[in-house]
Amino acid sequence: MKLLSNLTRIPLAFGLVTLLAACSAKPVQVQDYQAVADTDGLELDHSHAPSVVYVRPGAASLSEYDNFIIEPVIVVDGERYVNKDNAESIAKMQQYLAKSVSEELSQAGYQVGGEKTDNALRITFKISGISAPSAAANVTTVLAPFALSVGEVTIETVFRNAASERIDAVAIMQSRGSRFLNATPWSTWADVEQTFDGWAKSFRQSLDKAHKV
Repeated sequence: MKLLSNLTRIPLAFGLVTLLAACSAKPVQVQDYQAVADTDGLELDHSHAPSVVYVRPGAASLSEYDNFIIEPVIVVDGERYVNKDNAESIAKMQQYLAKSVSEELSQAGYQVGGEKTDNALRITFKISGISAPSAAANVTTVLAPFALSVGEVTIETVFRNAASERIDAVAIMQSRGSRFLNATPWSTWADVEQTFDGWAKSFRQSLDKAHKV
């Protein structure tokens, strides 16, 4: 994975884009998407196209955080996508990513889930655009307990200072054929776990670089 050279200048955005790129089979220009998070006071950074990245001027760098609060994945407009057939799979996805990132950081010596202090960074993942497979594709639910969608998926990730709840960065990426939502070739839960674990590792490597580990 190609690393960005401006880690020091916009480290939160670096971590976001590195992490998001790990799950995208084909990043596309973000279109027709309004950020769910409040971006007031944040500036658009154009250097991360096709992703959209907003950064608060003067925000703390990743190196200033040693405690990380990882929240479960939020499915935006979940009522449109969740039904009795896929609710369990979606809930499993929401919990697994948080678990994977938390375990990766803990094993590397970072504090996870501590108090909401100034050195704590709260990370929220929001996914929109997923859907249940059509009736014609129901065979995938037999093959894959996590068969959801093969369409375009939008991922929004929000970094907050945990003590103040101030949003310091927001990154938005759209992709087609998203690895962890595509029934082919990522057709088993093991594929989903592998993708999320790689996602978590990418973020941990960003932290290590910021902390000069």
